Parts: sequence; structure tokens; C-alpha cells
Amino acid sequence: VWAGVLGVEAVGTQDNFFELGGDSIKALQVSSRLLQAGYRLEMKDLFSHPTVSALALKVQSVTRLADQSEVVGAVKLTPVQQWFFEQNLTDAHHHNQSIMLHSKDGFDETALRTAMDQIVSHHDALRIIFRPTERGYEAWNRAVGEGELYTLDRADFRNESEVSAAIEAKVNEIQAGIHLSEGPLVKLGLFHCPDGDHLLMAIHHLVVDTVSWRILFEDITTA
Repeated sequence: VWAGVLGVEAVGTQDNFFELGGDSIKALQVSSRLLQAGYRLEMKDLFSHPTVSALALKVQSVTRLADQSEVVGAVKLTPVQQWFFEQNLTDAHHHNQSIMLHSKDGFDETALRTAMDQIVSHHDALRIIFRPTERGYEAWNRAVGEGELYTLDRADFRNESEVSAAIEAKVNEIQAGIHLSEGPLVKLGLFHCPDGDHLLMAIHHLVVDTVSWRILFEDITTA
């Protein structure tokens, strides 16, 4: 697990997790992968015992798994979500985070759609929309079959003379299409270009943060 998360070929029993390049976010990934393998690890133990030999004594077999059933219906706003709506931002719909991935060999669109179907089904928060009411905004977690859960726009720029400008225009169009109450809050753009494929992933900041992205990237890679 350490080798996979840290990107090293081999890990010795006395190697220090943090000296190998580990950090708090990678520690979360270690915990997640161990849980998938049937083991529980407390974060404080990894920080206190950062070698395999010492940490092995702290790892426990999982005897109870968290409920993984689908979350549907009204959900309470988190404190930071409440703060966000209290700001009365004029561009609240477009306060998103985005990333652009590149593959010189291109992305398999069918595989990409299959992966995204699973990701938005598994990560319930990605299906949330925010509806205005007399008391302010309320969050509603949509069911898997409740409307369009993400969009994937495809554009072919392989014969475009100004590729960068064409991509920028399409990216702005996709990001401007995010609407809090209508959803979806997850939008993708797949751009076929002379240097390969570029994949835009834009998600509203109300349902994603920097730690979330690390988890999503790992899920996409696995899928």
C-alpha cells in the first residue's frame, strides 16, 4: 500500500513514511487503501509510528464496515456551505474548482463515462444540488436515477488553427453552465487535439475541495 501511494518500487520495514515523501493527504490514501483490504488504521498511529515495523502492531482487522448505501434527500449544510451562501455572491453558480488532464494517446470515452457513472454514484456529495427557499438555500442529495448527474461535452479541435483559444472558449462555456439548483455540479469536457486529448473536470466548490480531488483522482485511475 505504501509503495503504491508513495510511488516507490519497494518499502523496507524500517523506512520512514514521511522521509519517503509521505504527507497528511497521502496518509489518508494509505488509510483508504488499507480499509479496502480489510484493515483499519488510525491517522495518529501513522504519525506516531511512521515505519512499517512499528505501525504493523497498530493495524487492526475491520470488524464493522460503514454503511455504503445510497444517500438521498435533504442534507444539512456544513458550516462552510452556510458561510458561502451568507456571502450573497453574484457569481455563486460559478464558484467551482477545475483541473485539466492530458493524455497524448487519448481517453477512451466509453471507459471514461463508465468510470464517472460509478464515481458520482459512490460519492453521494457529487449529486447534491442547492435550492433557494424562503429560509435560504437548502441542500438536496439526488438519487442516482434523479436527473443528469454530470455532463461530458466532447469537441474535436484537431483541425483548429487556434487550439488554445478554442479550448478556452469551450472551457468557459462549460463552467458557465453550472447551476446550483438545477445541477449537475459536475461538468466535464473532452477535447481532441493535435497533441492528444485534454480532459476538463469542473466541480462546484460546495461539493469538492483539494483533499476530495486526491480521492477522485485515485478512483479515476483505478477505474
